[in-house]
Amino acid sequence: MSKNGKHHYIPVFYLKKWTGPDGRLCEFSKPYDRVKPKRIHPGGTGFVHGLYSIADLPPELAQVLEKGFMKTTDTLAANALQVLLSGSLRGLTSDTRSGWSRFIVSLVLRNPEMVIRAKHAARALMAEARLTIEQDYAENRLPTDPDTYAKYAALHSPNPEGRAAAILMEKVIDSPKIGQWINNMRWRVFVIPPTGFNFLTSDRPVIMTNGISHQDAQLILPISKKHLFVATNNVQTENQIMNLAKEGTLAQQVNDRIALQAKKLVFASDDTSLKFVARRLGRQLPASPFETGEPTASGF
Repeated sequence: MSKNGKHHYIPVFYLKKWTGPDGRLCEFSKPYDRVKPKRIHPGGTGFVHGLYSIADLPPELAQVLEKGFMKTTDTLAANALQVLLSGSLRGLTSDTRSGWSRFIVSLVLRNPEMVIRAKHAARALMAEARLTIEQDYAENRLPTDPDTYAKYAALHSPNPEGRAAAILMEKVIDSPKIGQWINNMRWRVFVIPPTGFNFLTSDRPVIMTNGISHQDAQLILPISKKHLFVATNNVQTENQIMNLAKEGTLAQQVNDRIALQAKKLVFASDDTSLKFVARRLGRQLPASPFETGEPTASGF
């Protein structure tokens, strides 16, 4: 096991909403030529060892993104999820509402592929700034300092690219502009009948159409096997989704998108949707407009 531990890009508290009496959920994956179901505990899936670790730093600094920012993000989101599942949104404080908005953005950007892209973006930014940094260091270094910035960084601030990538991730996930927009959207939780289809979720669980600032935007996230979080910008779009719920087709349409945009994993409460998932997993629709460009700290 990696000394960096499990870094869950799909948090355990979230996946627990799909577990059965045995404390496990069904993980669908396609390791080779066919989709296979597996009963698994939420802590045993949706993670990469050391995903958010910053190499070459002391342990307390190397894990700051995971044990600091991500832990706080998930704690606030877990509190918000309890309110969302309670049947009334009145219990959402401004802090828990903002925490839930931050969590949604994190689900889009904390997966392994986006972490790699953040690292590449940070490396490119550092390369652009390298000459300026080295010139500034040469002009202001003390006589006791190493003769080059590279030597100074190796001694006092190793892996500047890794630290820059962590800062970039935090800034994008915690973007005031994006967070405030989601906070101001119309929030609704749809509950499907006990006898209806259950919702699936996946390693790309956020459904987003037209970004989030478009008038007809939809921001959708299954939050349990029977509950669906929906944020819209107008009542007309909300009513369109409500009509799908009344027609009994909402879960099927959501599940279709969830399975199609999944990267490697789809989750359910049981294996009854195996054929449904097998026809879709691996076709790789884009999960979100956020994933169509390099992560930035502004704009959406």
